[in-house]
Amino acid sequence: MDAQPDTTIASPKVTGTLSKESLPLQSLAPEKEKTPEQETKTETEQEKEHSKHPLAQLSQTRKNFLLFIFSVATFVDICNVSGVAVAVAQISLDIKLGISQVVWIITSYSLCFGAFLLFAGRLSDLFPAQIIFEAGFLGLGVISLITSFVTSSKYGFLILRGLGGICGAMTIPSAFHLTVHMFPTPEEQQKKLALMSLAGGLGNVLGLVLAGLCMEASYKWFFRLIAIICITFTIATIILLPYTGSSYSTKHDPIPRWRRMDVPGVILMMGALICFILALTQGPIDGWSSASFIAPLVISIPLGVGFFFWESRIPPRTAVLPSSIWKITNVIILSLAVLIAFPFWATSQLEYSTWWQEVYGWSALHVAAAMLPQGIVCLIAAAFAHAVPQVLTKPRWTIGGGMILIVIAEILQVFSDGGPGNKYWRFCFPAFVIGSFGAMITYFASGINIVTYGPPEMAGVMGAWVNVLAQIGGAITMAVQAGLQDTSSILPEWSKSGSRTWYFMIAWTVVLGIQFIVFYKTPGTPQEEHELARKRIMEKDGDLGV
Repeated sequence: MDAQPDTTIASPKVTGTLSKESLPLQSLAPEKEKTPEQETKTETEQEKEHSKHPLAQLSQTRKNFLLFIFSVATFVDICNVSGVAVAVAQISLDIKLGISQVVWIITSYSLCFGAFLLFAGRLSDLFPAQIIFEAGFLGLGVISLITSFVTSSKYGFLILRGLGGICGAMTIPSAFHLTVHMFPTPEEQQKKLALMSLAGGLGNVLGLVLAGLCMEASYKWFFRLIAIICITFTIATIILLPYTGSSYSTKHDPIPRWRRMDVPGVILMMGALICFILALTQGPIDGWSSASFIAPLVISIPLGVGFFFWESRIPPRTAVLPSSIWKITNVIILSLAVLIAFPFWATSQLEYSTWWQEVYGWSALHVAAAMLPQGIVCLIAAAFAHAVPQVLTKPRWTIGGGMILIVIAEILQVFSDGGPGNKYWRFCFPAFVIGSFGAMITYFASGINIVTYGPPEMAGVMGAWVNVLAQIGGAITMAVQAGLQDTSSILPEWSKSGSRTWYFMIAWTVVLGIQFIVFYKTPGTPQEEHELARKRIMEKDGDLGV
């Protein structure tokens, strides 16, 4: 979808099940304080157990190269978003998409990516993670290659983009799963996972440049370059990564695998999202009273309600989004706060890249260079968040400050007139710098706190949920953006196209930011909140659902 910072906030997954019978006694009764010797012994025993995994026994050189491959997969997923944002103007001309339909070039990928992510995480736990990763990476390469030749049929192109999103989603949870087993000590895990996150940030920056360079010949070569990268590194993975089987065991979890996959839940979620975005896209084209708007909107509502009802009625261990996550402190308002950041990058990059090419006749490389400040600032903001712990520990201030920075950026974009002449430096450049910094720290504060305050055994679900929210937020706002475009004249006016988007984005950001500031409850320590969440979940379900 848009160029974004790494949207992969995830943590080690814990497999197996925890129920009243198998839950440690201290989770059901008041926790007794452990002595330092007991705590050290427990941690040492856990590290020894994890260090026996076959992946942990690999040589350091081999593990580092595999980590590089996993980082490349993250890089490619972001490139498929940021790079295509630069190419939408040329692609839309080739496949004959209307102004309001251009959004589907990006949304078809991101919606399928986001909707399939939770399911991909489940697959990585139930089946050999290396098979899931290799299948997804190879599939993305093959589909990208086919996409480069399917440029005369809009439906064929968009379907292939959606399939590419599904394959891309398969690489993320499986890469994290494998990385956690390769590097068993917590300190080393954090460092290696941070490198994968950095790869996503680099994809945000370099994806624009790669697409711009490829489009000097044709945007088709961008997809072919992605195909070459994916296929080459898949072969390397097959050679270097030993087969270790699945971590799923019927000894600890008697529920059959097919029941744990929750196919009905995935179908309901994807159907609801696609129908809702389709309604928002078709409304401005055919009219808000047309059947093409009303029908998908009406269908999306019962599908969405049905998804959450279904997830609440089935056993938590078989749900792709267990209802038990709503028992975690601040999880609902943090989830809404995640929707703030991604739309800033999505709407600004889609609007400006299209405007600059179609109205000003800029080359794709020129557009990529002009958008580059967003990506660079994302890396700076990520480093700032790591250097200043208060960014994460004081989310009310971080998200409030990020909201203000984004609003300032949106106001600058209203008056940019599309960035002609020196208005790029007066309005667009400072908007990209200020807004990207605000969006990045907001995303870190909301996403990482969701994962941190969820019990560790639910970290995989929580990390995937953050990614899903980011993709959904971008898809919804881009669909609204498409509906606000002026299609009444051949040469659009900024006041009737771009400015409308930024007024909407100001309202979107302020509403989501204020709800967090008002309703945020200062939590206890992560350990205290983990125990409280477990207690609430056990009282409701009698099972932690992992």
